[in-house]
Formats: sequence, C-alpha cells, structure tokens
Amino acid sequence: MSRSASESLLFGGARASLTGWALVVAEGRDAVRFLHSQLTSDVQGLGPEESQPTALLDRGGRLQAFGFLYRRTDRVEILLPTEIAAATVRRLADNVISDDVTLTIVDTPRLHLALGAEAVRRVAEDGDESRFPIAIYGSRGFVTWGDGDLDLPIIGGDQLEPRRVLTGLPRWGDEVTEGVLIHETALIDTAVSKDKGCYLGQETVAKVMSGRGAARAPMLLEVISGDPIGSELVGKYFASDVAKKSGTVLSSTRWEDRDFLQAMLVRELRVQDREIECRFEDGPKLTVRVHSLPFLSSPQLEAWARRIELQAVKEFAADREEEAIELYERAIAVCPSYADAYEALGVILGRHGRYEEAIELMQRLLEVDPLSVMAHTNLSLYYNQQGRIEDAEREAAEAMRAKMRCERDEKELAEAAQDQTASAIADRERRAAMFRQVLDLDPDDALGNFGLGELLVEEGRFAEAITHLERALMADPRYSAALLALGRAHEGAEDLSSARETYRRGVDVAAARGDLATANKMQERLAVLDAATTLE
Repeated sequence: MSRSASESLLFGGARASLTGWALVVAEGRDAVRFLHSQLTSDVQGLGPEESQPTALLDRGGRLQAFGFLYRRTDRVEILLPTEIAAATVRRLADNVISDDVTLTIVDTPRLHLALGAEAVRRVAEDGDESRFPIAIYGSRGFVTWGDGDLDLPIIGGDQLEPRRVLTGLPRWGDEVTEGVLIHETALIDTAVSKDKGCYLGQETVAKVMSGRGAARAPMLLEVISGDPIGSELVGKYFASDVAKKSGTVLSSTRWEDRDFLQAMLVRELRVQDREIECRFEDGPKLTVRVHSLPFLSSPQLEAWARRIELQAVKEFAADREEEAIELYERAIAVCPSYADAYEALGVILGRHGRYEEAIELMQRLLEVDPLSVMAHTNLSLYYNQQGRIEDAEREAAEAMRAKMRCERDEKELAEAAQDQTASAIADRERRAAMFRQVLDLDPDDALGNFGLGELLVEEGRFAEAITHLERALMADPRYSAALLALGRAHEGAEDLSSARETYRRGVDVAAARGDLATANKMQERLAVLDAATTLE
C-alpha cells in the first residue's frame, strides 16, 4: 500500500467491500451476561456502543471461532467469518440453558467497510443503526450493510491484504483453523481479556500465560537481505542457528518497499528486533528482523487527533480554511477529549463571525473538560461580539474561577509528588536493609544480591551494583532479570562493551526461559547502544 493511501486513512477515509464475514445478532435480557461467560473478551466491561475482538474456545483452550463484538444498548452484534458463522451460532446456542438469549444470523444484503478519520466522524454524528464501529487493518471506522452509498474513495483488497498481515488479523483456514491453541495465534494479545472471570478454556489460557508461553507463536519477519520473496514460501519451514525447524511461513506481503513474512516462530527467537538467518530447504537464505504483532496498530486516539490537527494547521496556513475546518471536525470525532482541536476550530469559526457554531463548540468542550479556562475565555469573547454583555461577563468570571482551580490543583499535585518521592526513598531504604539482612546470613544468595544490586543501580552506585549482580549470576547464571540489571549497571559505569556483552548473553538466556519481556528489554538496549555507536 502506498504512503498516500495510508495518509488518506489517517486524515480522510476510504471504503471497501467486506467479503467473507457474516453478522450475528444476540438479543434477550441475558445476552451480555451469557456471551461474557462464553467468549474470551470482556463483554460486560464493554461500554454501550463499543466494539472489541473476541474468540470462542473449547475447554482445552483450542480455538473454535473468532470475530468482532459490538455492544449496543439493546443487543449484541458479532462479526464472524462466514464459513464458521452457522457452526458458531449452534455451538453457543447449545450452551444456553435457562438464559434469555436468542442468536440469529442476519441476512444482510452486503457488508461494506469504511475506514479512516472521516469514517469515525460519520459514526459519531450519524448514529446509524446499520453501522458497526470497528478497529481493523491498522485503522478505525465502521462496517455497514445495505445499499447506501458511502461516498468515500475505494481501497482495494490488494491494499488491505498487507494491512491484514501486518496487523496479525488471521484469515480462517489459513493462519488459523479450528482446534489450534489460541496461544499459537495473534488473537491471544487482541481478543483475550487478562482480567475477566470464568469462560470456556480459561484454565488452559491462564496456565500457559503464567508459564513460558507457547512453544510456537506468530511473529512478523522483516526481510533485510536475501533473495526476493513471494507467496511460494507460504507453508514452508526454515532452519536457523537455534533449531532445524525454527519457524513456518504463514503469509507474506510487501509494505512500503519492504518484504515481510508472518511466521510461526519458536520461543527462543521471539525477541523484538532480533536478527536471524533463515535457511529454507531448497530455497533462499534470508536475513530477517523479528517484530511482534501487530506491527501495524490502530492509532491511539489522542495521537491520531494530534496528527490530524497538525495537518489542519498546514491547511490553515495555506489559506484553505474549509479543509482545515473539516480536519478539525475529524480530530474531535476521533478523540472527543482533545481540547486543542476545539479551541483551534473555535478560533476559525469566530474569525468568520460564525459565533453560534463557535459557542456550541466551546460548550461541547466544557462537557469533556469542565475546567477548561480557554473554553470560558472564548465564550466570553463570542458573547461579547454578539452584544450579550451579561453572558460575556459571566463567562469571564468563570474563566477566572477555572484558572484558580487549575492553579490549586497543580499545587496539590506538586505536593503529592513530593510526598511520593519521600515515600519512595523510605521504601528503597527499607528494601535495601532487608536485602542486606539476607546477605548477612548468606552472602551468595541470588535474590538478595539481585535485589540490592538493582537498588544500587537506581541510586547510581554502579560499581557496587556490579559486584552484587555478578555474585547473583554466579549463584544462578540463568537469572535473566539480573542480567538486565547488570547491563544497566555497565551502561551507568560507561563500560559499553561489557554492557553489550551482558545484553547479548541475556537475550539468549531470557528467550530460552520464555521470559520474552526481559529479552525484549535487553534487545532494545542493544539497539540503542548500536545506534549510538553508529552516530559516533
């Protein structure tokens, strides 16, 4: 997909036919509670008019279905792959005992997908009953059904497919099939709630998550050198220095002039930014960089609104005010709490004498930010321009009160921060004393040396920290957290060679143990050190 197409989703919108999906409706007073007990996502925690990825497992944690769930005020809608929709409805219906729940596959004329900022704006403003908000393909928008014209530029399947691969959205029958453990899919990170209570397969999910994780799981491999690749590698396994069968290719794509493979990868290699050499039997040799899925994520709302606002500023500076107004409206739709967009749009409307619109906008800002000084200040200005002097004076007084409240709140926050700092220092001293007591009894205790060494790193006492952390590793050479702390201590002591050596050893140790979070942290520090060396 081209950068211009990506930017059209960021600032504007696009539409596509959505094939291969079916719409299921769950109705009845027990629909939310029932689905919460059956599906992996937090259905009860989902607010009305919100959607989420979800999945259905068997008792052994094996995948039976996946899709997207949207909770309306009076019903729940679920998008499922067409080929499993009927079987999924039957499976769910078989578990209904005394609940008031009815599950139906809706006979929709056709499904369409609208993505991008303009699509989000339309969902926020139209409130159409045939619109299903969704985060998909690294963007946000809605699914709709019927014969209405979306009046948006078309985005083709050839542009959506790279986004599907890079976001980790599986295709039923390709990347996922019935019976695969959900830990061996990207759905474990997107469709499974880590906090909710009982659901089918939860015990297996919790057991694997609390252990070393799945032996194999999907990752994205960015090809950084080697022969050109294509779909001919899909389904083939490759070897590496770690194992003869290090991974199996699930799909391939090209994005922004780079080649990517999505592959099932062994645990030891699933480290962010790690470079590995893939050797295919009777095939190419590729050097790849490992990335976690999703590589392409749906934008965070405030960051998205800020990007749109920056584009609006450019349009305004180029005297394209109508385009700027449209962009500010999209920024507000994307993130209704983003105050800067309200303020800037209000200024433009006020410049053109559109005071009623500007006043309404500032009142909306006060709904999301009751302490907004700028909202009251602007209201005072707009009322004054309309000759509503009494209203203008009232808002000026409110602006002063809001400013005083903000200053008081800032002072209280500063005092609270000071209290927290003092409390943190006292807690650190208490923990240091505890670890020293342990070491008085056993100077070689791994946990005691690690705990004290980590505290010494935080205090900047790097030489002492290195002594204790090395002693911890003598007691337990596979102590991955101690390796991370030792690397940080070497960095603090400006011994970058030792830091690199420690991190490299630590990545292998942590990955072999399944401690991928720690392995990723050390790989990240290695990347920072290597980048600094390059700049030198």
